[in-house]
Amino acid sequence: MICNLLGKRSVYHIFSWKVMSQIGGYTLIFLLCSAGWLLALPPQIEDPKAVSWDISAFMLTYDNERQLYTAQDDVIITGGKTRLEADYIEFNNVTKTAVAKGNVLFFSGEDTITCDAMQINLQTETGTIQNGTIFIQDGNYYITGEQLRKTGEFTYDALKGTITTCDGDAPDWKISGNDIKVTLDGYGTAAHSTLWVKKMPVFYSPYMVFPVKTTRQTGLLFPAIGHSDRKGVEYEQPLYLALSRNVDATIYGHYMTKRGVKAAGEFRYVLSPKSKGMIVADYFKDRKIGDNTIVNETYSYDSTPTRTNTDRYWIRMKLDQDLGYGVTAKLDVDWVSDADYLQEFKNGFTGFNATNNSFRAMFGRNLDGYDDTIRKNSLQINKTWSYCSLSAQAIWYDNIAAKQQSSTMDDMTLQTLPAIEFNASRQQIGTTGLFYTIDSEWRSFYRKETDSVLGNNKKRSELKIRGQRADVLSCLYYPMHLGRFVFFEPYAGVRGTVWHADDFTYTDENGTAQNSDNSAFRGLYEAGAQLSTRLSRTFSIDMDFAKKIKHDIVPRLSYRFIPDTHQDDLPYFDTVDNIEKTNLLNWSLTQTFTAQQINTTATDNKAKTYKELAWFKLSQNYDIKSDRDGKKANQSPWQALRLKYELNPFKFVNSNGDIALNPYTGQLTEVKVGAALKDNRGDSICTAYHYNVKDDITDSPYTFSRNGSKTTVNTHAWLTQINLQPLTSLIVYYSHEENLDTWDTIETKAGFKLQKQCWDLIFEGQDVFSSDRAFKFMVRLHGIGEFGTL
Repeated sequence: MICNLLGKRSVYHIFSWKVMSQIGGYTLIFLLCSAGWLLALPPQIEDPKAVSWDISAFMLTYDNERQLYTAQDDVIITGGKTRLEADYIEFNNVTKTAVAKGNVLFFSGEDTITCDAMQINLQTETGTIQNGTIFIQDGNYYITGEQLRKTGEFTYDALKGTITTCDGDAPDWKISGNDIKVTLDGYGTAAHSTLWVKKMPVFYSPYMVFPVKTTRQTGLLFPAIGHSDRKGVEYEQPLYLALSRNVDATIYGHYMTKRGVKAAGEFRYVLSPKSKGMIVADYFKDRKIGDNTIVNETYSYDSTPTRTNTDRYWIRMKLDQDLGYGVTAKLDVDWVSDADYLQEFKNGFTGFNATNNSFRAMFGRNLDGYDDTIRKNSLQINKTWSYCSLSAQAIWYDNIAAKQQSSTMDDMTLQTLPAIEFNASRQQIGTTGLFYTIDSEWRSFYRKETDSVLGNNKKRSELKIRGQRADVLSCLYYPMHLGRFVFFEPYAGVRGTVWHADDFTYTDENGTAQNSDNSAFRGLYEAGAQLSTRLSRTFSIDMDFAKKIKHDIVPRLSYRFIPDTHQDDLPYFDTVDNIEKTNLLNWSLTQTFTAQQINTTATDNKAKTYKELAWFKLSQNYDIKSDRDGKKANQSPWQALRLKYELNPFKFVNSNGDIALNPYTGQLTEVKVGAALKDNRGDSICTAYHYNVKDDITDSPYTFSRNGSKTTVNTHAWLTQINLQPLTSLIVYYSHEENLDTWDTIETKAGFKLQKQCWDLIFEGQDVFSSDRAFKFMVRLHGIGEFGTL
């Protein structure tokens, strides 16, 4: 086969070339092996020693003695994943070494080298580079220098050069230095190094070590720097440990000029979606205490007990484990040294907010609030079938306040050790039309300390005792339609409860304290019904946001009755032990507005989509018991009129709320409303208002504590959050929460986040009322110590 190279590109396969002749320096004639011999060759493989090399050029010569190919003008050599381009190339077919000059481009997979000249071994991909730039796609690294060396597949060095992950001729940041050595997925070192921002040097070090990570690897992560009134100057440095493909850990050192050094560790593993865990622990020796003295008043909180301990810690973990056969286990641990700890370390790498966000993202479960002085610890083992479930659990509430005041305060916190629950969801009994549910439990209650003697007007619910309880509630339902439009469902239920109390004293009808039998039984029944209908109408509006709107109205009337039963001689652990007489009528009116939209698909088909524009529910209870009971005849039977709503009228507007009104005084007793407005750019403003006061006719402002006693909640606050994104790369945010009763600022936070192609800058200031003022500052250079996730 004879190929003419004059005026056209020719490609040759370099195996056993033989130079036939050279005519006038213009035309080279090469004899190639027969096509049949070429087809008989084995396929090319990625083994560097077995890779064959193709060369193409406008001018090409071959020295048979030296086995050296010389190519000029638009030269390209390819083999496997490697490609070399230059104006001039000498290629040794024995050593596989190429010398390239002029507009050199070298491609290895997705990585490239551009330079003036290069000498490289194409098999080992090692060599020297003159006036060049190495680009590594994975991590977007640029290594530039006058004299570079590629010393291995993942190692580079430079006598004098720079490294950055920024695109462009004038990078936003770079590290320059002498004797630079870089190992991908490892570290880089540089002597007499300087960190540059644009053309300005901002940091110099005689010797610098920096991480160069393209995958999840062990190494130092970027630190956080800040300052607060309580802690002074702060420096928090994380060290990330990639232990295996599905296991990692992070070690944190948190230095505070006023408080000392806090050490923390975080361990995570993911074996499967149902088997995973996260364990976090902090410890530090505090230089300060919070005893409310003049010297230490800055380090105490008015809402928590006096803190005299200097050994401070917080251990928390969440574990999920698949035990097979549909059985799963969940472990939650939250153990803290003092009530101040979570308020003091709410922010930071291992602060309450960061830990809670990680737990919620990984497990879908939250921690108790940072200001909650009773922390829940639990172990649950669950087995679930189609219509029922069985679970065993142990629950321990760590009472931090009692622990801190152990010398003056007994810890009578109610614990559950253990409990077993069986529940059957609603299901039909054969073809009878009857449905049933079962809710049952057995619990063993424990307290460190007990108080079982009545006296001094002490209520039964205030007794602190130990014991066990078994409780079963089973209900039957018979749903039916009355005509075409009315739905009616009566139900009846029976409850049986058995107690065994370790120690219990009660007051008889004469007010005399008596010792109770350790065992007790209670039988109760309840009955009720609900009546409802649905009215619907669809309106054709043919507008941009909707073609049709459907309006649904559901009026509902429900009734529940539980008879009055004498329960004063029964043990009391929680609200299940005192089922109050109930004779309650409830009415509600629910309205829903749903929009139908028609979208055109890529294939010009019409697809219907639906969106709920608005939802309203107006409801009220009528207490028949209060109206008919002679002792309570003067009480108001009508309870709070309540409105709940959700509004999503447009893509960028939404609001929701819960409002309660006293029907007799016309005063609002509870208001929880919020609204959000956002745009396509990323700007948003959110506001929330919360007003809650004690009112005798509504139970909504009350919450039940863990020992069953009622606690009044009074709140009057306003929260505003603003996020602005004036540039694609810039986010500015501000939030402010105000106590409207005292006009004190609860918390103010402001900051910005600048996100560039190769770096992020975060700055935030925070002011917490009567607590602390702090700011944090963090710069992250992409590719230099980025955090790896599971």
